[in-house]
Amino acid sequence: MSRLRNRSMTFPRTLPLVPLLLALPLAAQTASSHTLENALLDARAPIVLAGSQLSGPGAQVLNDAVARSRFVLLGEDHITREIPQFAAAVCDLMRPDAYAVEAGPGAAAFVSDLLRDPDRVQRMARYGRDFPNNMAFLDIRDENDLAAHCAAASKNPHFELWGLDQEFIGSAGALLNAMIATRPGPASRAAIAAAQQQESAASHAARETGDPGKLYLLASSDADVSALQQAIAKDGNAATASLLHELTLSRTVYRLNSTGSPDSNSLRANLIKQHLIAYYAAARARTPQPRVLFKFGDDHLGKGFNVLHQRDLGNFVAELADGEGAQSLHILVLGARGTHAQFQGYAKPLGHQPFVITDDPEYKWLAPAVADLVPGQGTAAGNTLTLFDLRKLRFRGIQMPPDWERIVYAYDLFVLIPELTPASQIE
Repeated sequence: MSRLRNRSMTFPRTLPLVPLLLALPLAAQTASSHTLENALLDARAPIVLAGSQLSGPGAQVLNDAVARSRFVLLGEDHITREIPQFAAAVCDLMRPDAYAVEAGPGAAAFVSDLLRDPDRVQRMARYGRDFPNNMAFLDIRDENDLAAHCAAASKNPHFELWGLDQEFIGSAGALLNAMIATRPGPASRAAIAAAQQQESAASHAARETGDPGKLYLLASSDADVSALQQAIAKDGNAATASLLHELTLSRTVYRLNSTGSPDSNSLRANLIKQHLIAYYAAARARTPQPRVLFKFGDDHLGKGFNVLHQRDLGNFVAELADGEGAQSLHILVLGARGTHAQFQGYAKPLGHQPFVITDDPEYKWLAPAVADLVPGQGTAAGNTLTLFDLRKLRFRGIQMPPDWERIVYAYDLFVLIPELTPASQIE
């Protein structure tokens, strides 16, 4: 009722408005008899995923929605084999001009150079041995293959891979190496060499214990970083300064996060948006209306405020699309059950942990959607996904819990995979 009162205060109390206002409570009362469970049944359709090919009634809904959208955003669960397979199918539908991922710009630049290299996997493996945990997700085989698949699917010869996030926790060694490669002046080279010695010692300590807190991005002192900044300000070049900027911002994000500060989330969200604007402006110079596929964790890509109380990337892209008279499509992609890959420590193999999504307190609200997909409650073919068209649940007066209301208005489609299996790092 508060929304209705606010709206009535905005407009004059003219006669034509009165019948509309009187009709609204009756319409809401009629719609509210439609339960969430029934609404979900009405909004669901199967999709069969075979390789990167989609078929079934849900595939047509997805195809139509992708065709109308310039920006497609996949909010996902991480490090799986099945979600990259689904994303590859979306790439084939969309043929994007750019693919934006939850990794740093430096990581994306390195991978971009390898996308059409026949030795891509071998070079990735060597880079990972030299600099363990230097990038997020792109060092996962299925994710790296997905980036190469999207590059091949694109119709644009200038296809780009965009890394919008901060650099990953083990990236300092790779960034310092890249700074040296920019050929700065002698003061910068000396300061970078000193930082490389500190980073090497920090990396050795972290490798021995697996503790990422011992890495340079967390263990370096403000004085260490200040010396590097002063030297590069003296005789570094623009490329050196840009790499240093990414290193110091990433360090701040991780250090704030290690203290539990909410400022870590706001700094990170703003950094992601700033990276997007820089990439997007450059892309528009070549392609006036670039189509972009985004793939981030599900907290990042919804519209409105997310569960971290941030206006994150998804909201930013939705507003960007509105401002350009374009359309964004926000797709939530999760698994009902399966096995998660888990970070086990710096330079350590990934661990595995079985899961049922509704056992997680943050996802218990999903129970009405996954009731026939969790253990002991029915079976489903492994390659048959379920698409829920969340747009059909909006403005219907359906009584739903707050978490469902948030998702219904944050995302347009919800794709549920019966079972997820863990992906593995490139070795």
